[in-house]
This record gives sequence, structure tokens and C-alpha cells, in this order.
Amino acid sequence: MPFAAQTYRVLIASPSDLAEERDVATAAINEWNALHSAAEGIVLLPVRWETHSKPETGVRPQKALNEQIVSTADILVGMFWTRFGTNTGVADSGTVEEIDQFVQASKPALLYFSRKPIDPDLIDMKQHQKLKVFKQSTRTSALTGEFRSSASLRDILLRNLTQQIRQLKKRPKQDRIEQVARLTEILRVHKKEKITPEEFEKFREDMIGPQRRAKATSIDPVKPGEVSSNGFPIGYLKNGDKVEWWPDSEDDTAPPIPVVIRRNDNDVAKASREFWDKVWWNRHQNWLYRLSTGEEELKPEQKSIFATARKAAKRIEKKYGTKNLGWDDFEWGMVNGKLSALNWVLGDDWDFLDT
Repeated sequence: MPFAAQTYRVLIASPSDLAEERDVATAAINEWNALHSAAEGIVLLPVRWETHSKPETGVRPQKALNEQIVSTADILVGMFWTRFGTNTGVADSGTVEEIDQFVQASKPALLYFSRKPIDPDLIDMKQHQKLKVFKQSTRTSALTGEFRSSASLRDILLRNLTQQIRQLKKRPKQDRIEQVARLTEILRVHKKEKITPEEFEKFREDMIGPQRRAKATSIDPVKPGEVSSNGFPIGYLKNGDKVEWWPDSEDDTAPPIPVVIRRNDNDVAKASREFWDKVWWNRHQNWLYRLSTGEEELKPEQKSIFATARKAAKRIEKKYGTKNLGWDDFEWGMVNGKLSALNWVLGDDWDFLDT
């Protein structure tokens, strides 16, 4: 079924000694799409000079690449191992020039250095020395990552791309000047029409409804004697739940009934972990199905990950019971909504569901 999505181009940049890792980065981006695109409305397009550039004469080669693929990309994944690259006439290497383009444009650049073993006899010492100097200078002005294998690179990219997309999806805060302008316009209209604050508040309540929560319901800790908008005392249970104490309407002598206003942090985190486990299990079953039908083939580098995943799935089945796992489309939508709400409480963006 079609879905609307925003596309971000991810440029894969590296010297020539990381051909395998360039393929791994491409596969990781495609895997991110398979896991997240439909739910998040985001598609990542891997961009490489091998697949997205065209021959061009009468121009500096790196300048042609800059115009064809670098300037239009949104995120850069840069990788280095033993080689630094060839001087372009503008920068010490093509990869460095691409990184510089991103930095100048204030676009995100994710840089990684490989710690994969190599036969010392295969190392070009001049290249390695240039890389060493670049690595030292970069670490004084940027936060970089490292990987030791193709599998670790894949895992790091899946995690870091999710974090980067989350940042890109954050809505910019309203500009202060814009806020002042809107308030000024409201004030001007009120003065012109001679609308009093009391009249405005009554109109707001008639159109939107009264504010249902007293200030004390959203402030912690609650001061002794604070009451809700209903006039009932507000306090806490031993487990940390914030409650409103309602009188028993059927028995005046009975103790008040605690009505939860906000659940304690431990229960919120516990519920979030449970939904994360169940959503992961469901995604794992989808992977098993694709493998069983031949839609996907288990790659050699995935076998250890697959074995670990199978053990994790068994633990989840034992913890929650298989009858409590797996949903139809309606139930899946309900679970996504619940998990999105829990994640928002725990600090994620409201419209971002990273499952």
C-alpha cells in the first residue's frame, strides 16, 4: 500500500580501500528503510559515485562529483581505514573535500575509522601517515566513531542513522520574533475591539472548553494542601504515582479513592520495555517469514546475529507467552500508538516511532 515519505540522500564517502564497507553501508541504509520507512515516513537513498555519477569532461573530477552528488546529498557517511586518498587540487583528498563541503553547508557528516586488522606489508606508509594526521586533527573538532568489522559497522550505522533522522525530524522551535509578532497582533485586535481579558477567557472556554488540569497536576513536587481543578487533594502513592484523592460517593466514612494523574517513572519505563520487546519480536517473525519464503537469504555475516536474535526471541516468548505476542493490523496500530506515547514521555519526539 502506498505511503507518503520524505527522502534523504545519504552520501557514502571513503577512499578506495573500503570497497566492502561501502557495500555494507549501502545494505545498512536499505535495511533501515525496510525497518523504519513505512512507520516514519522517511526513505534514505544511498548515494555513491559508482552508481550516481556520470562522465563529464572539461572539469576537475572532484568538482564534477561535488556538483552531481555531493551538493544534493543530505547526510554524509565518511569512512577511513589505511588510505587517506589523492589530493584534488583543493583538498588533501576527495573524501576530505566532500566532508568539507558538508561542514560548510552545515549538513550532518558521520565519520568512522576502521580498526579492522591488516597485513602491515599492504599498508602504504605515506597514505597511513596522512590519515594519522587527519585523524588526530579531526578528533579535536568532531565526534567520530570506530568499527572493527562489517557487522559492527552495520549495527553502528543502523543506530546512528536513527539518531540522525530523529534530529532532522525535530520541528524547529518557533522563532522568538515570530512569537512576539503574533502576541502583538492579538493585543492590537483586543485593544481595537475593546475585548477585556475576562471576555476573551469566556470566549476561549465556550469555543475550546475549560482547562481541565489545575497547575498542581503538572508540577512536582506538589506542595501540601494543593488541590485539583475538581477541588480534591493531590498527592503521591508509595510507588510514586501522582494521584487525586476522590471521596467515596457511596460511603462518607470510607477513605478517599486515589485516581492516577501521572504514573511513576518505573512503571512507564517498564511498559515501554515490554512494548519494545513485543514489537521487536513481531519484526523478528517477519524476518523469519522472509527467510522461509526465499524473499531474503541469510548472509554469512548475519549468521551470528541471527543466532543471537533467535535466543532473544525465545526469552521474550518465555517472558510474555506466545499468546500475548503477534497482532492483526488493528492491534498493531494500537501498539504503535501506545509505544509512541510512552516514547514521547521518555524523551523522544512525539511523531517519531523508532521500533
